[in-house]
Amino acid sequence: MKWLFVFLLLPCISRAQEPVRPEVDPGILLQQLLPNQSENVSEEVLDNLYQLYQQPLNLNEVTLEELTGLYILSEHQLTHFFQYRQQAGPFVSLYELQSIPDFDLVTIQRLLPFVYVDVQRLSGNPNHTLILRYDRSLELRKGFTSDAKGNPRYLGSSYQLFMRYKGYAARNFSLGVTTKQDAGEPFRWNPATRSYGTDYLSFQAHLQNRGRLKSLSVGDYQLQVGQGLVLAGGFYLGKGSEAVLTVRRSQLGIRPYTSSTEYGFFRGLAATVQLSARLEFTGFYSRIRRDANLVDEYTVSSLQTSGLHRTAAEISDKASLQTQDYGGHLRWQNSRVSLGFTYLQTNYDKTLQKANRAYNQSEFSGKTNTLLSLNYSYLWRNLNGFGEIARSASGGIGLVSGVLTSLSKRWDASLIFRHYDRNFHTFYGNSFSENSRPINETGLYAGLKYTPNKRWQVGGYLDYFRFPSLKYLVDQPSQGYGYLLRGTYRPSKTRAWTLQAFFERKEKNIPSRLSKTSFVTPTERSGVWAGYSRDVTARWSLHSRIYYARFSYRDYAPSHGFALIQDARLKMKKVTLTGRLAYFHTNDYDSRIYVYEDDVLAAFSIPAYADVGIRTYALFRYSFSKHLDAWCRISRTQLFNQPTVGSGLDEIPHPHRTDVKVQLRYQW
Repeated sequence: MKWLFVFLLLPCISRAQEPVRPEVDPGILLQQLLPNQSENVSEEVLDNLYQLYQQPLNLNEVTLEELTGLYILSEHQLTHFFQYRQQAGPFVSLYELQSIPDFDLVTIQRLLPFVYVDVQRLSGNPNHTLILRYDRSLELRKGFTSDAKGNPRYLGSSYQLFMRYKGYAARNFSLGVTTKQDAGEPFRWNPATRSYGTDYLSFQAHLQNRGRLKSLSVGDYQLQVGQGLVLAGGFYLGKGSEAVLTVRRSQLGIRPYTSSTEYGFFRGLAATVQLSARLEFTGFYSRIRRDANLVDEYTVSSLQTSGLHRTAAEISDKASLQTQDYGGHLRWQNSRVSLGFTYLQTNYDKTLQKANRAYNQSEFSGKTNTLLSLNYSYLWRNLNGFGEIARSASGGIGLVSGVLTSLSKRWDASLIFRHYDRNFHTFYGNSFSENSRPINETGLYAGLKYTPNKRWQVGGYLDYFRFPSLKYLVDQPSQGYGYLLRGTYRPSKTRAWTLQAFFERKEKNIPSRLSKTSFVTPTERSGVWAGYSRDVTARWSLHSRIYYARFSYRDYAPSHGFALIQDARLKMKKVTLTGRLAYFHTNDYDSRIYVYEDDVLAAFSIPAYADVGIRTYALFRYSFSKHLDAWCRISRTQLFNQPTVGSGLDEIPHPHRTDVKVQLRYQW
């Protein structure tokens, strides 16, 4: 039957050939996955997404873990994909995706940038990519002026430089180098070479699928194991607008680190060896100097994650803490069940002792931390169960356990429980949680998605959480809940309507500007946004949105905000022009609105729209040839009721800020 399908399709293939592998548009995917007003998404998320595009998955070799890691296919679609491949044999064309049950056109279009068929291979695609980027603000920030003594506050130039090289030798070997110089950072002196270099330099070499050696990384890397209680690298979003698929982590093992984010990675050696048909072992060692706030020559008070080294104080904290990590992961799996055991030990050369605050009483203190964990996953028909339990040296326990299932062709659901003791200490964990870290939290999340036909999709989640101990800005045990509803209507291939609403209730300390007496009170954050997108012609597309946000402390007047946004895109043979005009009006920063913005390739922008003003940007791309592309982005924020933009050393003494970004990409 499969070969009959291919035979009948051959005339079409001979005319159209294989569908062109489209270049990934992170904006489209992230807007579908990100929650509203998401300030916790880092540049690392986009870098990991772009890495998935750089290393597409072979449909004839892709595993369940790799395919689920794209957060595109439901459990029902995953089941049909592997059933089709098992029954029909290897794929010979990407067109075959149309013959898999429940694979609609929208799903296939989202999947195409990340997959290929080895019959057609990527022989015509570039194996080397070099990106060069220049970025600066046209207005002068306070940090680039002198203090009262005539000394410069920032010790470097007012522009940012970025360079990334990534090269591949077939599918087995990759090599990468990333450098970055943030605005305000001086070029560092290297006594070994007696020359100046960039502030951040990252190198990675990765070998895979060579006999029993499944993976080998030298340089900078991450590990994606279990549900992220101990080792949480890779692309992951957690709670978001996609209510079902993004709650589970895929176990992808060693991942070369290509991000310009200057924390959260290992530097050293990692390898995965296939011990038998069902058993594999991953061992790793890392030694790196990390930024930390120095108290004295023996003690640091906290780890620094900004990666900024502009002032004398920031430079003194740079690479002040030597960190040594080592451990391993043993995994057994068959076609339905996976069991894994993880060990990680972290050693510091100085004592980490956080400030003497009530909310820090259960935080980690010392030089050494050890973590042990057990993770599992099982697959039964359209049901996937997963989980991990871990214990840190302090005796604190972390637990996350959940299930994803396709209840029917139209209904998908997820359920996940997590519990993290207040003394559970993990430095590289990023499992499902309401907090920014898996600590001091217990919660239950339920997500549901309904797809009655190709035009409609409705989904949402309900999440309850409590924090048994004190937190930063919360001086007592607290609790809360949140929910989100999202609906999408596609009357045709060229038009789509989206409506999303969310609500979240938490408890926080009342700010001093509202009350002289300190106490904990409930807060409520809610919002709604509606969007309409349309492909006017094959070249023109429009995207209109309206946002409303509300934030309040109980018994106090709420803060309101709204934004009106109009995006437009023009695509021609060699030129792509994208632009935005947005008007925003918020009472204060509490009702700020976060909106994703298109940026140059492999860059990330999701600013907060606050106060009253206009936000505009224009993004121009020109393709000189199949080897060389250029981008230029100009963005501007104009405030109407504020004399300055920003705060602290980033303050601009004008009611506007203009940023310019230029990028070149050369492929060969």
